[in-house]
Amino acid sequence: MKPIPFPLALNIGTDIVHLPRITRLLQRTNYLTRFTRRILSDQEQLDFQTRFKDTLTLYPNRHASPSLPPFTPIITPDMTRWLAGRFAAKEAARKAAPGGAAALGWKDVVVRVPGDSEMDNATVLDMGNSLGGNGVLAAAQEGTSRRPEIVFLGGGEGRPDRLGQLSISHDGEYVVATVLAAG
Repeated sequence: MKPIPFPLALNIGTDIVHLPRITRLLQRTNYLTRFTRRILSDQEQLDFQTRFKDTLTLYPNRHASPSLPPFTPIITPDMTRWLAGRFAAKEAARKAAPGGAAALGWKDVVVRVPGDSEMDNATVLDMGNSLGGNGVLAAAQEGTSRRPEIVFLGGGEGRPDRLGQLSISHDGEYVVATVLAAG
């Protein structure tokens, strides 16, 4: 018997990133700015700068030489993990696009976390000693999921933005992302 097609046109994409590879890229002279401008949309750039404003402050190079800039941002493991997650999510989304990865650029898909732009209105919970925590702060908003989502931008011309399902996992030296999108 001939198989019948699945009743819904769904596409799936997945990508895995090795964190040491991203670390090596970001440690190149002046590559952090180039990398973030290449893969992040304007809103993602703003999210990145807000999240890592303390580490993006330019610090003087201790071993200044003519080949190095006089000031260099500090690349932290959290920054590397965040960027690797965005990279993996966008690559998975591009693979899940109906036309495949070649049909979309890095800035044609956006990773967003609902509520990030409304953090000023968030209820902040101190998960400190009473809960056995270590003073880590968590944000909670009623009715708002903190699960990241992927948005396929419509590109104007009356085409609407489309929402895909995104799952990102971090484990040791790896970040993996999977995207499910309607085709």
